[in-house]
Formats: sequence, structure tokens, C-alpha cells
Amino acid sequence: MDIVKKTSRFLSAAIILMIASLSVSCEKDEDFNITKGEQPPIHNYTGVKEPYTETRRVLILYECGFNDLSFYLSNNIDSLSKSKLPGNGRKEDVVLVFSKLAKGSTYKDTPSYLCRLYTDDAGDVVSDTLKTYPATTVATSSATMSDVLSYIKSTYPAKGYGMIYSSHGSGWLPAGYYTNPSAYERNHRPTSGKKMSNGLLHADIPEGNMETDDPFAGMVRSIGQDRMSTGDVEMSVSEFVEGIPIHLDYLLFDMCFAGGVEVVYPLRNKADYLGVSPAEVLAYGMFDYTTITDYLFHEGESDLRGLFEYSFNRYDRLEGQRRSATVTLLRTDGLDNLAAVCKDLVSTYSSAIARAPLSSIQGYFRANRHYFYDLEDTFAKCGASEEDMGRLRKAIDDCIVYKGSTPSFLEEFDINTYSGLSMYLPCGGTTLLNSLFKDEEWNKAVGLVK
Repeated sequence: MDIVKKTSRFLSAAIILMIASLSVSCEKDEDFNITKGEQPPIHNYTGVKEPYTETRRVLILYECGFNDLSFYLSNNIDSLSKSKLPGNGRKEDVVLVFSKLAKGSTYKDTPSYLCRLYTDDAGDVVSDTLKTYPATTVATSSATMSDVLSYIKSTYPAKGYGMIYSSHGSGWLPAGYYTNPSAYERNHRPTSGKKMSNGLLHADIPEGNMETDDPFAGMVRSIGQDRMSTGDVEMSVSEFVEGIPIHLDYLLFDMCFAGGVEVVYPLRNKADYLGVSPAEVLAYGMFDYTTITDYLFHEGESDLRGLFEYSFNRYDRLEGQRRSATVTLLRTDGLDNLAAVCKDLVSTYSSAIARAPLSSIQGYFRANRHYFYDLEDTFAKCGASEEDMGRLRKAIDDCIVYKGSTPSFLEEFDINTYSGLSMYLPCGGTTLLNSLFKDEEWNKAVGLVK
């Protein structure tokens, strides 16, 4: 099924009350609790039962906003309620929101909610609270996400499922590393040095805490973050993959640094299409949620390309610091070949990669968080031949459906070349970081760190 057309974030009662025209219904929706076995069979003229064929699609907005993004994520839900929502008929498409949002800045543990948004016969927007999860529930947990998605699959049988995941993000990096690398190094390996086993120097370990020292900390969006009373909780890439028990038509990340090959490659068997950003995503969000259903429920199929073109252009026409975006829509069926090509190139140019000229390779980071470099530009600057670069470009192009980048990001770094994907470079890491990277699925596929 080709779901790409050529043409073209934790609902609580408090949030619902913010929506002027929104009414709330918590009654059990009998129509939507029909299981597949209870569905009335369709008979043909011979009287033989035919299997029930689903035609509706389910859009899931999974929002982990129990952090400083809560305000922005709640605004996204508000905007989604103003989009063109389906009705509540048995064959209508379905819009579901799972959310855990902070109330204020105290981060007192709060319940999570799974709600369904639809338009009733009077044209009013309705929010049905389907499930309430205890305040101790961690949204950024593979067990929680698996439970939510399994419930949705059994309760709403459909032709296809798509999910938008929204929260903080730091690519493949271990939980807490991006925010404060030097503290992480001290806490996890107090005697850690800056030298690799082969004697080559790593890049410096960035000092400072992004949450307190970054002037843009409130402007941008492990995988996910919950600030529980017991401490911050984030998911690793492998935990995120484990938390998806169903196949998705598309998985769109409204968060930072999801456009690394270390993130997308392990998800190749979980979704047909991935929407990601190699750089950060401004807190306003990657998408205009007031129009998102126009694209995702477009004429029986999802117009993902149209959505990403519109989303990028929305930022590209702004001025100053707000003109900051990198977006990529990719097909996952080409990722195995991309890994195979990268494995060959990693082997061929291993010495050059170990001494990669970091300062001249296109990066997608600020505050010296030197862990995200352009995939294509990395091999180009490491001396790959024209023939090998041709193979790499083709492998990348076979994955990429649409990509776009603004000329700069927050006016802190320029974007002169953009392949659509980023990668980690061991010489930009540390002995500790590289030892952790060895266990990443992408590294096992390409052999970057032995």
C-alpha cells in the first residue's frame, strides 16, 4: 500500500476545559468496543460468510509531556481538537490521544489519559476518556507504550495505524548524557579519560547543563522524558522499539534528534514510513496540528509527503531564529541496503573515520554537543571515492521520500549540506560513550566501533 501521495502531544479534564467548544463524554462507546469476533459477518448472494473488512484508520498521538514541554504539548492537543475530526460511526476513522502532562513546574506525579476525539452529530468536538492510568505510570516506558498500543489494537480494529510521538529527544545517547555530558561521565566512570584505546584523542567533553545554561532550553524538544518524583526517566532506542507491539503505517517523531541512523535503523520493521529531524525541533512542534488530519486522513490514504512539505515550508518562510527546521520523511524498506553500503564504507575508510575532521563535517548540534553529523558529508570528508559516494547517495535516496532544511538553525550553526540523516562519529565521543555505542543495533550492522 503506497500511503505517500505525489501531490501534494495527555488530555486531562483541565486541558479539555481550555478548549472553548469542547464537550466531554466519558460514557462507554459501545460501538467502538466491538471486537473482531463480534462483528456482523457480510453475506454474499450464496449465503456464505465473508470476513469483515476494515476500512477505517487510527491516528495515535502519544505525548510524553511530563516535563518542561507540557505547555507546548497541551497546545498541540488543543490544536488537534480544532482540526477536521471524524465522527463516531463504526466505519469512521479514529483519533486517539495518550498523554501525560505536567501541571505547573513542580512535577507532582499526575495521571495519564487515553482519550478519543471525534465530532458528534451536532458538530461539537467530544473527548471520550477511554482509560485513566495511575499517577505512578511512566509514559516513557516500553511497558506503558506497549500496553497502550495493544489496547488500541484490540479495541479499534482498523485498516492501518499511525502514530505521532512527541517529547524530548536526544537520539541514541544514553539517558541524561545530552543534557550534561561531563556529569554523566563523572557519575558513570569517574576515572574516564579522553583517549581512545588506539591513542587518538577524542573531542572535548562538553561542560555545562543544557537545562540551566542553554538560552534556548525552553525553545526546543534517550527518547522521551518523564520527570517523575523518583527521578527523570527516558527510553533507550531498544526500549522504544520493544514498546511497539503492532505494525504502524507511519511513525512520526515530533522531537529532537530522531533523524540519526542509530534511531531509524532499529525501527525498520516497526513502521513503513518514519518522519524525523536530524537536528532539534522547536518547542512549537514540527506540525500544524490544526491541519494534520487533512493530510493523514487524505482521501482514503495518508498524504505524508504533503504533510512534510507543508510542515517544512511553515518554518522556512519565517525569519530570524524561528526559521529553524530539518525534516525528513523516509521509507524503511531501504534501510537494510543503506546499512550494507555503510558497512562497506566503514570498513574501507576506517582509518579516516577514526581521524574524521569533525570541524569540517556538517553537524546538526549546538552547545558543543558534537554527536550528530551529516551521514553523507561524513564519508565525503573522510575521502570516499566518487564511486563509493555514488553508492551511498543512491542508498540514501532510495530511503528518502522528502527532506528539507533551513539555511541555519537558531542562527547558531549553518546548514550547508543536508542528506536527511545524521550519524555518530566515535572520534567525537569518549571511551565510555563508545563502549555504550557498541551495543546499538546500527553499530552491530555496520561495525563502526569494534
